[in-house]
Amino acid sequence: MAIQGECPKCGKRVLHVNVETIVGIVDGSSKARCISHSCIHCNTVLSVEIDHRAKPRTRSSKPPATA
Repeated sequence: MAIQGECPKCGKRVLHVNVETIVGIVDGSSKARCISHSCIHCNTVLSVEIDHRAKPRTRSSKPPATA
């Protein structure tokens, strides 16, 4: 069975998508690594989802204050 989806913006068949890793933001702070899928013809974002396979983001620790 072939996929018959069409891009909602340009109307072309969606046989391939651009996949990009992005960061989800909640209340101004980054919370999760996500994946974005966009149309290869017009770059319209088709979906975004949490990347459950991604490793957790490392928190940058502030260097200790020097006196």
